[in-house]
Amino acid sequence: MLNNKTVLITGVSSGIGKSLLLALSGKGCLIHGIVKTPVRKEALLTELSSSLSVKQLQTIELHVCDLRDASEIERLAKALHSRKLSPDILILNAGVGFYGPHEELSVKHITELAAVNFTAPLLLANLFLRDLKKNRGQLLFISSVTAAKTNNTHGCAYGATKAGLSSFAKSLFEEVRKYGVRVTVLAPDMTRTDLYRNASFEASEEYDASLTPEEVAEYALFALTAREGLNLTELTMQPQRHRLEHVKKNVFPKSSQDS
Repeated sequence: MLNNKTVLITGVSSGIGKSLLLALSGKGCLIHGIVKTPVRKEALLTELSSSLSVKQLQTIELHVCDLRDASEIERLAKALHSRKLSPDILILNAGVGFYGPHEELSVKHITELAAVNFTAPLLLANLFLRDLKKNRGQLLFISSVTAAKTNNTHGCAYGATKAGLSSFAKSLFEEVRKYGVRVTVLAPDMTRTDLYRNASFEASEEYDASLTPEEVAEYALFALTAREGLNLTELTMQPQRHRLEHVKKNVFPKSSQDS
């Protein structure tokens, strides 16, 4: 079902995004992955060259775009459209995380949370929605289990961006379903990625207390390969047990964009 589909996916340099990229590389897709910087692009190309076949590598193209910058997002869309690229599938995966008492977050942290987790997905959906309507395509939003919670202590800003994202995605489906466009929200719980590198906690390494990026990618593919005419509106993934690993670290040392 994914063979020869053109896929545009954000945040592919690590975590869930990279697992999605690797999973899709064996499905016959033409993949356009977005990373934040040229350095990350080169590092990922080097890694992929050592793990994928030449045939798989030929189906992947990486693009640099800082999703904090709306003008860069517009430039990327114009560049892709100038090449007549029209995605069948848009996967909005990139995200950032800053955690702690809300008054301790800086204006820069809050602005980045809103830009990457919420504004960038809305802009990309806007810029490519005509393509998806034409192709009767799919949007997949990687949200978070925190979107449905009202007690995101020490993560209230992060949870709010994900709640907004999930709300937008579900409303968008009602808007575009008559055009044959499918929209899915995938909401994983604690996953073993670098998203928590600016937090005083991280996902547990115990198999029943956290998720792996590969598991999230597997369920993303499940949603993307559902039969035509069936929309999986929202999927929530949680480990059996709730447990965090508390660590001592310098919180908020730098941007944590997972892209």
